[in-house]
Amino acid sequence: MSASPLRSVLRAPGVRWLLVTSLIARLPSAMIGLAIVLHITRNQGSYASAGGISASYVVGAALFGPVLGRLVDRVGRRPVLVASGLANAAGQLVLSTLPAHAIVALLLVAAVSGAATPPVTPTVRSQWPQLVGPELSNSVFSVDSTMQELTFIIGPALVAVIGSAAGSTAPLVASAVFGLFGATVLAWHPAMASTVRVEPAARRQPSSAADPKSDTPLAGTSMSRELMARESMVSGPLVVLLGAIFCIIGSFGVVELGIVSFATHHHASSQAGVMLGTWSAGSLVGGIVLGTRAAAAGPRVLPPLVAMIGIGLALLATATAPIEAYPLLLVAGFAIAPSLGVIYILAGELAPPGRTVEAFSWLSSALLAGAATGAAVGGIVVQHFGSRVDDVVAATAALAGAGFTLLLPRAQRSA
Repeated sequence: MSASPLRSVLRAPGVRWLLVTSLIARLPSAMIGLAIVLHITRNQGSYASAGGISASYVVGAALFGPVLGRLVDRVGRRPVLVASGLANAAGQLVLSTLPAHAIVALLLVAAVSGAATPPVTPTVRSQWPQLVGPELSNSVFSVDSTMQELTFIIGPALVAVIGSAAGSTAPLVASAVFGLFGATVLAWHPAMASTVRVEPAARRQPSSAADPKSDTPLAGTSMSRELMARESMVSGPLVVLLGAIFCIIGSFGVVELGIVSFATHHHASSQAGVMLGTWSAGSLVGGIVLGTRAAAAGPRVLPPLVAMIGIGLALLATATAPIEAYPLLLVAGFAIAPSLGVIYILAGELAPPGRTVEAFSWLSSALLAGAATGAAVGGIVVQHFGSRVDDVVAATAALAGAGFTLLLPRAQRSA
């Protein structure tokens, strides 16, 4: 990403505050998975159980993400952010108090807490175009995706440091505190004050442009176009994006368990958070180097970018010691931020008028569903086959995501 678009984005009124507070509010997303895995594996020893509980949290978030997104569209950003932030933090605090062997209770509480995850990312990303204007929309999505990687550098490192200093439950408490503080401060950003209103359909007016042979009285009117847009919220190109991001993020869920297992196997469990942070640092570098170019290139650049993710994850299987894993993690992360930046730009372009938060929520739900599936699969694979096979499974999932992106230009032409 060149310096000029970055400076222009950061100079826009309200952007820096919104960016910083949203990054704090997103920290739990970068902490909760590792916090659960470390808590369960240290106290119970089962990667399968840890993956299942982590997946339960994410499933709750995936199922209720669109519900919260639609609630934002109807009642406003501020009340939804505050209420969900409180409920989510309370759930994480309960998780920290439950014994590691109470698997059923942990699964239920994790699901409820996940369901209350504040819709930070879709809410913020729906607001960027209003703050920076259409000429900088692509740039601000690239900045957002790149800067978000900071949370995935800081979050796992915080889990590792806090867990080493204060025990395995402390990272869960810290995640709750960060999430509640971030969501509350974000909610009081001036841009969050207004309700996101769906623009009403234009009143039907007689028009010579309407097709007199049509068998529907709304044909050719702005109302018919809006109704068609509503019916096609999850169809065509957006379905392709949902499938792609499900596979891509699923690969991340798989490999996270593999990294923890790899570090533990080499008697370096305290390095697991640093390894995950290194992976995200690679993504941050990739976003800085490729973000703007990828955003300008659009859908045609997605297949090679996502394939790079898969190849990088496959290379992780060749590491035989932590010192070898660090450079490979940098390579594996390089294409992540540019790929996700393009996907969110396309989702914003495909969203019907007045429904951008809901569209981003669908994308976030596909992302979370992928993370849940990946965590569950990763836990089982690591438990029975080890981290090397886990890396291969993760690479396969990412390459499947690249296959989905190959369908995108065709879907766009037919949309």
